[in-house]
Amino acid sequence: MLRLSPVPIDVGQERQFYDGWYAQFQTASDDALLCNLETFRRDISDPRSPGFERRLLHQTALEHLLAFPISGCNVLDYCCGTGDWGLMLGCLGANVTLLDLSPVAIQVALRRAKLSGVEGRVRGVAADASNLACFRDSEFDLIFGSAAVHHTVKYPGAVEELVRVLRPGGRLILAETYGNNRLLNFVRRLRWRISGLADDAGEDVLLSDSDLARLLQHFRTSRVMPLNFLAMTKRLFRGRFANPVVLQTLRSLEAADRTLLRICPPLRRYCGEVVVVAEK
Repeated sequence: MLRLSPVPIDVGQERQFYDGWYAQFQTASDDALLCNLETFRRDISDPRSPGFERRLLHQTALEHLLAFPISGCNVLDYCCGTGDWGLMLGCLGANVTLLDLSPVAIQVALRRAKLSGVEGRVRGVAADASNLACFRDSEFDLIFGSAAVHHTVKYPGAVEELVRVLRPGGRLILAETYGNNRLLNFVRRLRWRISGLADDAGEDVLLSDSDLARLLQHFRTSRVMPLNFLAMTKRLFRGRFANPVVLQTLRSLEAADRTLLRICPPLRRYCGEVVVVAEK
């Protein structure tokens, strides 16, 4: 029988899984690891790139990041992975802290910082998001997380720690999965099981309105921007966006979404992705 319910895991298991996952990048070429605003935009605009699938999500998040006074501000790239977002912001003059549970991810990200010419403005910290004692209260002006909070919200204290290290008046920007759509969630988990994704990947929580409410109660203002309703069928086309027919189909679905969500706003909460902008 195909099991769809995820198995609860602890921090150690999740760290071990992601150390193994990010180890593949340790042997990548220097050219492949270079990161700045130009390479970032190229990645999300190229149908042949893995980043293309989330281009609307990432373009929307990027617009809000670039509207913030980046140069000279203290930024936390929360659950940074290999550091794309933080390194890009470092190239724009921010003082960036890369935070991830995986020490291997941090090693790769710091190598990328050196190759990208921003090692003087970037530091890396491998830590559990539920205990950020390594950071002072109100240390950061801006916290950004991409596909991050849905990993950490399940750990007690993680939300409170995230809020604690952001200064009053500081901004939180998230680019996330959105988990209110039960049918979509079922399909997501079915795909995880069929593809053999390990429980240790930490995908047992999809960020929902209740999770956002628990987070956003700590913020003075917030804006939640759902994206991709019909266009979430893009998951079926993964790896094939360079095909002209597939690309046109995706663009047609995105155009249909713009009309449908304008006509029927309540459907927005059933979208598959979301950008959140909040001010403490």
